Amino acid sequence: MQLYTSYWAQVRNFPPNLIGLNTTIWPPRWRSLGQDKRGVWVIDCPPFKPGKQCDGLCNGKCNPKHPNDCKFLNVYRNQLDNIDVEDFLIHLEKLAEKFKTNEHYTNVDFAFIVFETPQNSCSERIAIQAWGAMVGLDIKEWKK
Repeated sequence: MQLYTSYWAQVRNFPPNLIGLNTTIWPPRWRSLGQDKRGVWVIDCPPFKPGKQCDGLCNGKCNPKHPNDCKFLNVYRNQLDNIDVEDFLIHLEKLAEKFKTNEHYTNVDFAFIVFETPQNSCSERIAIQAWGAMVGLDIKEWKK
């Protein structure tokens, strides 16, 4: 099982065995959660959705010179630090097994989905990848 980051516009290129984990407060209007007509799944990932402590810290128009200068990303990163990694990975393994059984996949990977492209440094992607590195998980950007 591999873990990746990606963004909503890239979901259309996912293979069916790459399950999208929605980390955004809401999905875009053009793509709901669930399975699309190509068989690609996107499901909510509550531990990675910005919590109430993030409310009002980002208006989506900032472009700090460095992600560490963004109050929203700092608060979000602190939120991720409270995730029980062992429990989360056990949950993902169980999900992977369900997808293997129900969808007949031989392997299942997961991608944490954000809105911003990889070129935008002001993105939850930065915090998710940093969190992964801190807890010993190699989370890279998914490439088609």
